[in-house]
Order: sequence, then C-alpha cells, then structure tokens
Amino acid sequence: MDSPSQVRNPSPPPELTDNPELLIAESIGNTAFSKHWFFTTLLKLIEEVDRENEETESELVVDVDEDLQNELCKLWDMSMNSEVTQFLLEFKAVEILTGVIEKSKAPRVTEISVGILCNMACDSSICQVIANQPKLIELILLLLESSDAPTLVETTRFLFTCVSNPSAQENWIKAIREAENFQEHIQFIFQSSTNCDLLKNTAELVHSLLDIEGNLCETWATQEFVQTLLEAVHQIGYGHSEALEIFLHIFQLISTTETGVEALVSCAVTLQRALLKYLNLVCEYEIVRLKDRQTSLASALSVLNLIFTSVPLSAKQLTKDEGLFRVFLKILEPLYPKVFPNVISQGNNSETDKFINASDPGMHTPSDVSKDNTSNQPDHGQANKEVVTTTNEVHVTSGTNDEEADKWMMLFNILSGFLGDYLMCFVQPKDSTEEEEKVVPNLSHILTYLDESCSRCRTNFLILTLCGMKGDVDFVDRFKSWSEKFRKKRLMRIIKDVMAGKVIDRESKSSSTDQDGR
Repeated sequence: MDSPSQVRNPSPPPELTDNPELLIAESIGNTAFSKHWFFTTLLKLIEEVDRENEETESELVVDVDEDLQNELCKLWDMSMNSEVTQFLLEFKAVEILTGVIEKSKAPRVTEISVGILCNMACDSSICQVIANQPKLIELILLLLESSDAPTLVETTRFLFTCVSNPSAQENWIKAIREAENFQEHIQFIFQSSTNCDLLKNTAELVHSLLDIEGNLCETWATQEFVQTLLEAVHQIGYGHSEALEIFLHIFQLISTTETGVEALVSCAVTLQRALLKYLNLVCEYEIVRLKDRQTSLASALSVLNLIFTSVPLSAKQLTKDEGLFRVFLKILEPLYPKVFPNVISQGNNSETDKFINASDPGMHTPSDVSKDNTSNQPDHGQANKEVVTTTNEVHVTSGTNDEEADKWMMLFNILSGFLGDYLMCFVQPKDSTEEEEKVVPNLSHILTYLDESCSRCRTNFLILTLCGMKGDVDFVDRFKSWSEKFRKKRLMRIIKDVMAGKVIDRESKSSSTDQDGR
C-alpha cells in the first residue's frame, strides 16, 4: 500500500539488540509462552519485510513463507492473553507492527499485524497508548481502501474497538472526521462486500460512530447511505442475527434526525419490504421467541411505524390485510405477560402458560413475580383495574434485571404506539365528508380474523393493551361498536369478559359455538 510518509524499515527494539541474552529469556509472566519464541518471530517478520522491500519496488501482491505465516498466526492467537499484550507493549510491538503495516505488501502479514494490534487494543490502557500514535491511525484509515477482505475484516474490527473505548476514542473520531472519503469507503463495503463478518464489523463501527457523534446522523443520512445499508442487509439475510440487529438499530438511529427521516422515507418501498421480511420470519411460527430479540424488534417496529405514518401508500398497503395485525398479536401474546405478569396470575390458563414458557424458557411461573419498578406502567383503564390487583405497578419476573425489564417495556411501548397508529386508519373522522369516508380502509378482514381464527389468549392481550392506550379515541369502545355492527358475536363475548375482569378462561371451558383457532 502507499505509505503516508517515507520512513525506514521497521527495526528490532533496542531492548533486544542491546540485550542479546533476552533471546534465551524465560517465559512471559505466569504463562507458558516463551519470550525467546516471541523475539525470534518478530525478528523473522522484520527481516522478511526488509527482504520484501529490497527485492521489489513494484506494487505486486506478495505473501510470505507459509511457515512464517503459521508462526505469526500463533503470535496473533497468543496476543489475546493480557500478560502477552503487556509484554508486547513493553518491547515496542506497536511501533514494530506500525512499520510492518506501512512497508509490507503481503496481505496476510498486514491482516495479522492489524489483528494483533486489535487484540492489544482490547486492553484499555494499551488502547490509549495506540490512540497517541498518529501515524498508525493514518495507516489504519488508509487500509479501508484495501481490496483484501480479510484485511478489511481486521481493520474494521480494530477501528470499532478503538472508537468504542471512551478513554481513547477522541483522536480516532477526530481523524475519521478529517479523513477524506471515509464515508465513501464504508458505503462501498456495504454495497459490494459478500463477506458477512466484514459487513457485521463495519456495521458495528458505523453504529458506534452514529451513537457517539450525533451530528453524523445528520451528515451521513442520505438516500444513498440508506440504500447501501439495505444492500448489506439483503446480503446477510432477514433471519434474526446479531449482525441484522445492528443494522436495524442503525436505521432507528438515523430516524432520530430530520434529514434521517427524509432519507428513510425516500427508500420507503425497499425498507418496508426488508422490515416486513424480518418481522414475518420472527413471527413465522405460532410460538414467537422474544428473548434476546426485544431490541431488534423494537427497532424494526419503530422504523416501520415511521414509514407507516409518513407514507400514505405504505399505510394503505399495510391495512389491506391482517398480516401486520397478526404480527402485533403474535408478539403481544408472550410480551404482555412479561410486562404485566400479574394479569395472568389471576387465572390458570394452560394455553397462555404454554406460549409464555416456550417464548422464554427461563421465565418463572406467574406467581413468582418481583414487585420492584413501580413507576412505568401505563394507565390500563378501569377494566384492567378490575383484573390487576395492583394497578400502578410494572411487575417483572423474579431474577430479571432492570436492563432486561427496560427492554420489555420499550418493546411494549413501541408496539402499542404502532398499534394505535394502525387502528386510527380505520376510525372515521368526526363530521367526515362522504369523500373522506371512502378513503377509510375496510376493517372487516381484521374483525373476521379476531372472531373466527384468533385465539382467545391473543385477543385478551389485545383488548388489555387497548384499555391502556391514552388518547381521544377509546379503541375498546370502537371494537365493541364494530363487533356489533358486523355481528361478530364471539369477539363481543371476549370483549365483555375482559371488561368484566375475566381475562383468563380455559379454552376447554368454551362452548362448542366458541371454539378458538390459532
């Protein structure tokens, strides 16, 4: 690669050349790793880079001897040990590897050198030392121009490690801000790479930058940037994964700014399709697993809600059938009892318990609840006050920490907010004209689903959620009216039971005319 400045080839540390007895030194600290082996391996690396530069001045891609590569890979693995990293720092490994990266034309040598530095940077004190090496920072940013995927994998991992360290990030962020074409390099990776590890590492880096530097959400939020993110998502797939979760949260971060909203809306068609694919895959089976997916689901629903409320065509498409509505109810089924577990403790519904325990095998029984966290429960109306013993408390299952409880509540709030926006599309405006009434979607398909196919368990939690919604529209009252208007007798009975406090009712006790489907 082109060097930022002309410097001499990397040299052995003076500690080694001045003290040859170190070549027969003992092990590193309390480890079984030999100091002698480390010194000889570093010397071989330096000699190889010297030879490489003497033999050719061309830019041809070369690689070092396979035996040396294997030795370097061992060194790379050992650099994960904290005593080894301190030893490497003491004997100027940062300076040596900086020189190697600058001079070497061998892709594997560059990859391994960056990988070793990244392992060293996982130590916060060493990360601070590295952050004070402007030449190294410049070299690492230049490596984003590389066409070698393994090198880029380690480069983006290294950048993410350094940017994520609060005590060392300032110099890195400053350099990134001043670097030419940094965003273009990132977009090129998203747009063209088929390496999922590289896409994940790059997404982690971008997510960290956007989270730390709020103004980047404004300057980076363009239609082109969103399109490249979507191409990366398409490459990694729509099934739930750690990588996809990062991309979904990037979309949510972008949506927090005005320019970001404009960029997302400009890609509404493609973005909506991607979000729906993810939601439908998560909700593919009757029993929906929510554990460890709360954040990604919240991000997906939040961004989809933005599109829904900003793009009339999207709202029209999403209200045509009950697909999205089923997603709401499938998620609510295991979610509502996680946020309000004392609701289901009033009865003994084997069906409800089955769904809850399957979605989260670590969940305690409904009677085993904690009564901490008493300030976040929304007002669930008079009907819920008859069902829930303590009306102003949010209960979380025993053993669930505050962060986990916050995730459940965040997902519930986002979902219930989206549900409210969704149902508002079916509400006739007061004093509406004949033309305005024509554009209100027909909700008969939703009522038919609730009356004929939806389980009582899901409908119970839907009605309870509607009871807690604040606003000008009383959705429970609306569903009563709609049920009467369209003669949905079973749905009318369920609503009546919920309002009377009979939330939990065994399916087996239902009459033969009230058989609930799945």
